[in-house]
Amino acid sequence: MTDVYRNLRLRPRAWSVREGGRVSRYVRAITLRDVRFHVHPAAVARVQALRQRAVCAYAWGTPIDAPGYPSAIRVTFDHYVGPAFTLEDGTVVLRASLVHFEEDGSCWCVL
Repeated sequence: MTDVYRNLRLRPRAWSVREGGRVSRYVRAITLRDVRFHVHPAAVARVQALRQRAVCAYAWGTPIDAPGYPSAIRVTFDHYVGPAFTLEDGTVVLRASLVHFEEDGSCWCVL
């Protein structure tokens, strides 16, 4: 399984792909299937208190090659707003069957 999170320190910005506990590569875009979203509440609290960036959330799944789906829904995570991945209407998302991580930093899922 693979962890994916947005790396804001790279220029241009990219997604970090972590396999076996270590970052194996950086990609502009990637698609995962059978995804679980993980958030570390203590890390979110630390980011909010110190106003310092840190990895506090990631998506975990299996990388695949798949086309974009028109029925995909945007998923966001903002550690200053709340400690969860959410849809645009505020619904918390814990799992998705397919997630596209796009080059522009957006994340689109098929529930």
